[in-house]
Amino acid sequence: MDYVDFDSLAQKLAPTLQVLENKRKELLRKGRSEGLIYAAIFLVVGVIALLILKLEGIFGPIVIVVISVIIFITCINNKSKIFSSFYKEEVVDEIIHAFCPNATYSPNDGVSEDLFRNSGLFTSPDRYHAEDLIEGCLDKTSFICSEVHAEERRARSTKNGVQYYWEDIFKGFLFIADFHKEFQGETTVLRDSFFKIKMGASRVKMENPDFEKVFDVFSTNQIEARYLITPSMMERMLKLDSNFKKGITISFRNSTILVAIPDSKNRFEADVWSSLSDMSILKSDFAVLQSLLEIVDELNLNTRIWSKE
Repeated sequence: MDYVDFDSLAQKLAPTLQVLENKRKELLRKGRSEGLIYAAIFLVVGVIALLILKLEGIFGPIVIVVISVIIFITCINNKSKIFSSFYKEEVVDEIIHAFCPNATYSPNDGVSEDLFRNSGLFTSPDRYHAEDLIEGCLDKTSFICSEVHAEERRARSTKNGVQYYWEDIFKGFLFIADFHKEFQGETTVLRDSFFKIKMGASRVKMENPDFEKVFDVFSTNQIEARYLITPSMMERMLKLDSNFKKGITISFRNSTILVAIPDSKNRFEADVWSSLSDMSILKSDFAVLQSLLEIVDELNLNTRIWSKE
C-alpha cells in the first residue's frame, strides 16, 4: 500500500471540511429550532394536563421538564444522522481512496451475516448489524471490510420475572482478504485461554513460544495449519496484534483469511455537536483506515507462492 501523508490529505480536504462545517452549523440551528418548538409544545400540553387533572406535587412537573429536554436533544441528534451521511460521502470516502484508489465504499452495507457465522470465531448471533463496507484490491489481494455488531439475546431471573437483555458477541471490524496460498481445511487462531478445546478441530501446537502465549491455533488439518502459519507468519501476526489495543483473532476459510478486530467505538461518524475544525476526528478516522488497510502488507498477502497467482 502506498504511503499517504495525513497533513497533505487534510490540506486537500480543507475546502470540503469547510463546506461541511457550514452544513453542520446549519443543521445544528435547525435541530435546536425544531427541538425548542416540539419541547415547548410538549411542555405546554403537559402543564395543561396537570392543571386539568389537578395533580399536585413536584414529581409531575419534573417528569414534564425532563421529557421536554429529551425531545430537544433528540431533535438535534436526528440532524446528526443527516450530517454523518454527508461526512461519510465527502470525507471518509476520500480517505479510503487515498489508500486504495480502486476501492468502493458503501456506508449502509456490510459483511454478510453468513460470512460472520461461518468464520468459526464466534457463536451465532440473534441480532446482527454491519455497515461501512469497503471493497477493493491492494496489488494482487482483493479484500472486503466493514464494521460489525453481533449480539446474543439472554435471559435472567428477577423478582419481577424473567428479564431479557442483549449481550455483545462481537463489536468491531471484520477484514476478509484473499489468502496467498490455496488450502482446503479450516484453521482458527483464537486468543490464548485455559481451555484448549474447539469442537470439530484439534489444537495445533506451534513452535514459537511468544506466539503460544498470545494465541491458540485449532485446525481440521494439522499439516495444512503449519503450511499456513509459518514461522514468519507467526511473527507477522504478533506484530499485527500489537497494532490493535484489544487484540485480534484470525480465521482461515475457503482460501481466504478473516481478521476480527474488536472496537467498542462506532467509527466514521460525525455529529452536529462537534466542529470539524477539531482535526482529532479526521486523524482518528485516518488512523483506523490506515491500520485496517495495512493488514495486507502486515501479513505479506501480496507475496504469491506455489500455485496461487
